[in-house]
Amino acid sequence: MKKSQVFSAALAALALCFSVHAAPLPAPGKSAAATGSAAPELDVAAWPQGKPVKLADLKGKKFVVLFFWTLSEQGTKFFPDVARLSKEFEKKDVVFLGVGIDSAESIREFVRLKELPFPVAADDRLNSVNLYMRERDRVPMAAVIDKEGRLVWRGSPAVLEAALNEITTGKYNLKQNIEREIFSQSVMDAMKIRDYPTVLKLLNAELVTYPDNMELISLKTRLLATLLNQPDEALEFLNENIKRDPKNLKLHEMGVIVLRDEERWSDLTKWFDRIIKEFADQPILLVKFAQQEMNQPVEQLRLENAYKLCRAAYNAPKFKNDREKGFIIGEYARSLYYCGRPDKALEVSKEAMVLLKGTPEFEKAKSFVTYYNKVLVISRQIQ
Repeated sequence: MKKSQVFSAALAALALCFSVHAAPLPAPGKSAAATGSAAPELDVAAWPQGKPVKLADLKGKKFVVLFFWTLSEQGTKFFPDVARLSKEFEKKDVVFLGVGIDSAESIREFVRLKELPFPVAADDRLNSVNLYMRERDRVPMAAVIDKEGRLVWRGSPAVLEAALNEITTGKYNLKQNIEREIFSQSVMDAMKIRDYPTVLKLLNAELVTYPDNMELISLKTRLLATLLNQPDEALEFLNENIKRDPKNLKLHEMGVIVLRDEERWSDLTKWFDRIIKEFADQPILLVKFAQQEMNQPVEQLRLENAYKLCRAAYNAPKFKNDREKGFIIGEYARSLYYCGRPDKALEVSKEAMVLLKGTPEFEKAKSFVTYYNKVLVISRQIQ
């Protein structure tokens, strides 16, 4: 599995520690099976759909995917994807089984149940959930059992296809996945007791092995800037990475977030100067940064940044086509208007309107020309 996918699964729990909107989950038992161990037999209340299935009967014959879900919008969001995968991987000796964590009656009466083309069990007592779900797992969740009967993978159904492709072709690195889980659990244990220096030490150790992993870099940056309240160290860390990879946009974006959160406006202006220098040939990118600035609350709005970014985009060495150039010029006009120059905004927006003629954006560009003209006329009438 690709490193990014491995870390996505292993570090998801740590990312949740930075969020106040962590999704609820059933209370898992302490006896959840370890990755690489023998998969526990299902202990369910009933089988609302299909005939009962025993995992022991599939050992040595089939790969098994357990799809844990619940009767909610979030809990059923992966129904179409899982149904598709069950059909696509059937020819690769993969059997899918659903495990709903609601009552047998409610599952049996659920109007969307037939979307799942495989047997579905009811586990409202959470006996099976507690055997498979670790503390950091969330429903909906998928678990994969190999032909030897080992529990080899757990994670979001969003990345199930990538995992199955590797598991069924023998390319899956179980040892590496277990190492990632141990790392993730160590981090979670330290986070629970707010031992942030230990979390930092763990991240640093992983970065020695995976120095370019963006999830590790992002987590370390956030840890330093927020939980450890060390924004200067976070910025220094980002600068070290930018020096090695100056065209890495995500690194620059992280710096913007840190500086904005710290309200270090003068430093943010200098940071944007670096972005303009590194990405002068990407006008759309520069305008996106400008739009973010112009959409800030009034007390955080820094017009000099928006104007500087839009002007750099306007002066880009080349554009994809006239439509792109027209869009860029239109945003430059908006920044000029925000800066109190409706006369310049009108002048520039006329350029945008000409370039956008014959495109879906033409009427909007035309309306801005009319608007800026009205503002200019009214402003000159005010004594």
